[in-house]
Amino acid sequence: FGLYAGLEKKLMKEKLKATATLRMDKNQNFNALLSPALSFVYVPRQDRTFRVSFSSAVRNPTLADQYLYYNVGRAILLGNVDGQFEGGRDSLITVESFNEYRSSPTLLEGLAKLDYFNVDRLRPEQVRTIEAGYRGTHAEKFYVDVSAYSSWYTDFIGYLIGLSARFDQTNGFPVGGLQAYRLAANATTTVRTQGANLGVSYFRQRMTYSANYSYNELITGD
Repeated sequence: FGLYAGLEKKLMKEKLKATATLRMDKNQNFNALLSPALSFVYVPRQDRTFRVSFSSAVRNPTLADQYLYYNVGRAILLGNVDGQFEGGRDSLITVESFNEYRSSPTLLEGLAKLDYFNVDRLRPEQVRTIEAGYRGTHAEKFYVDVSAYSSWYTDFIGYLIGLSARFDQTNGFPVGGLQAYRLAANATTTVRTQGANLGVSYFRQRMTYSANYSYNELITGD
C-alpha cells in the first residue's frame, strides 16, 4: 500500500507555483520507504514556462527478482528475497578466483586463491532526480521545449554471478560438485545518470516541422 500527501502554494501574483509532496510505500517483503518531491513552476506570461524540480521514486524488485528458481543447466537463475547468501548464512566464490584456483600448480595450493563474498537480500531500488526545463512559443511559429536532469540511484537492481562449492582440505578437490548461480542483487555503489532533451517545432499553415535530440549518459556505478 502507499500513502500520499501534497501541498501547493501560488506566489508572485500566481505566476509562481510551488509544490511539495511526500509518498510512503510499504511492501510486505520490504521496509517502508519515503519518496519526497519539490517543484517550482514559473509562468511569467502565457506562452513561457520555467520549471525546476527535485523528485524521487521507488522500484520494487520484480517477482522474478524476488522468487525465481530456474535451473538452466550451466547455472541456476535465483531470486534473492530470502538472502540465502548474505553474511553469516553462506558464501559464493568469484568466477575470477575460481579460474586462478584451477590454474594453480596443485588444487590444494589453489584453495588459498579462492575469493568468497556474500550478497545481501534484495532491497527496492531508489532514485533521486534534479531537473530543470523551459518551454515556450516564440514569434507564434516556434515551440521550444528544453530540459536537463541528473539522477542518483541507490540499491540499483542487477545481477551477480558466483559459484558455490565445498572442498576437500587434504587434496583441494571439490566435494559434491560445483554450482553456479546468477543472483539478483543490489549495486553496492551509487549509480549516477545525467541527460538533456531539446525539442523544437515550427508551425506552418498546413505543415509542422519537428526535431528532437536526447542525450543520456551513465556517469558512475558498478
